[in-house]
Parts: sequence; C-alpha cells; structure tokens
Amino acid sequence: MANVSEESAAGFELLKRLGAKWAVLTAMTAEMAGKGIKVPTSVNEDLKIARIKLGSGCFSPCDVGCGLSKVEGQLFSQCHLLGDKEVDDWCDLLAEAAQGKLNYERIRGITAVSPVKGDCEFLKCVCSEA
Repeated sequence: MANVSEESAAGFELLKRLGAKWAVLTAMTAEMAGKGIKVPTSVNEDLKIARIKLGSGCFSPCDVGCGLSKVEGQLFSQCHLLGDKEVDDWCDLLAEAAQGKLNYERIRGITAVSPVKGDCEFLKCVCSEA
C-alpha cells in the first residue's frame, strides 16, 4: 500500500513539473509570436491539449511529457531567430521547471505571459463566489 502512495506522490510531482514546463513553453510561444517569429500552428493546439490533459488528471505524466517535448522541439527549431541570451534564458527556465525549482514570480514577470493569463480566466475557481 505504501508503494501506491509513493507512486502517486511521484506522479503528482512530475505533473507539477510538467505544468511548469507548460507555462514556460506557453510564454515562449507568445514571446516568439510577439516578435513576429512564425510558430507552427500545431504548437498552440498542442499546448491547449497538454493543458487539458494536465488539468484532467486522467493522463499519465509520460503522455503529457511527450506532447510538451514535441512543442519544445518545434519552438527550439525556430530559436535561431532569437538572440543567444534570450535562448539561454528560455533554456534556464525550462531547466528550472524540469527540476521543480521554477521561480513562478520570474515567469509572471515575462510580458508575454499576460495574454496567457487573460486567456485562461475561464479556468479560475468560482467556488467561493457562489
């Protein structure tokens, strides 16, 4: 029984890290699009699907991770259009997310995240408003 609980905790921790990765990739997508860099149209759809999978809790970390890795590959194929410092900053953020050490205040400070926050307003909790 203890193994099941430990396994669940490990899976939850991995999903938390994947959620952080989703946030970084979403911000990166918005930042690149804002700079006029052509991002494959499938990236936005894949990010939406990953968000739904993360929120539902019905998908394995492996499944969510595969989808996010696909997005990451597509974005980094266009990174040559960003400056070296900017690419390094995104890599640092992704590394922090993977390690579970992402400073969320740093993410919130990225201008490109503002449209994402606005777009996700429908996800806010309304339990206390009832």
